[in-house]
Amino acid sequence: MLFQFSDRLWYIPSEEATDRPVLGYLRGDHRSLMIDAGNSARHAAGFLHLLDERNLPHPELVALTHSHWDHCYGLCALDAVSICCAATRKDLERDASLVWSDDAMHTYLETGVVQKFCEEHMRVEYPQLEEIQVNLPEIVFSGELTIDLGGCHAVLRQLTNPHTEDGVVVWLPEERVLFVGDAAYEELVGNDWIDHPDRLSSFASALREMDFTHCFVGHGEPMTRNALFDWFSQRLSV
Repeated sequence: MLFQFSDRLWYIPSEEATDRPVLGYLRGDHRSLMIDAGNSARHAAGFLHLLDERNLPHPELVALTHSHWDHCYGLCALDAVSICCAATRKDLERDASLVWSDDAMHTYLETGVVQKFCEEHMRVEYPQLEEIQVNLPEIVFSGELTIDLGGCHAVLRQLTNPHTEDGVVVWLPEERVLFVGDAAYEELVGNDWIDHPDRLSSFASALREMDFTHCFVGHGEPMTRNALFDWFSQRLSV
């Protein structure tokens, strides 16, 4: 289901069974932006279908929050210019070079290329692993990029965070909304989720400098600003 958050902003919620993340959509006066691309062609196509039902134009741009499969592998179904930071592009170049099959997946599990948690969800989303198609983003930036959509902006900002080395948040200043992808979560190392208090502290400090009332995390419900920082404080106090 497509939920409307404001006059310009819509989103679809995450789905646990297939590890589908939240996807966002910001409609400007001149062009529209999709936030994250989904975990498969089916996920992305379903999102576009929901836009069609609301008579919303398909996005001309799509911004990636990081390189993990569930946020990127839907690019192949999107006729949109894709944008990511340089570290995300490098990771996806590696993924695009991989062969996807049952035999190959066994090797990736043994060598740590793919974690068990990801493999289990990938097999639900992709009954045939050969269906996986990894497209590469077209626009690459470092540090920060501001996009003028007409009447509203999206600020893409790469930040130190506890989840990945390539995390990018998407700040929508006029909406006072922040999309953080998975950057607020712990890091998956093997079969364990490992928090990094130093990185989390840096991440929290950077977010405090941004004016937002609500935050969208990759695999949960929208959070208020206060709820987000309360969550951070609880983790930092352990």
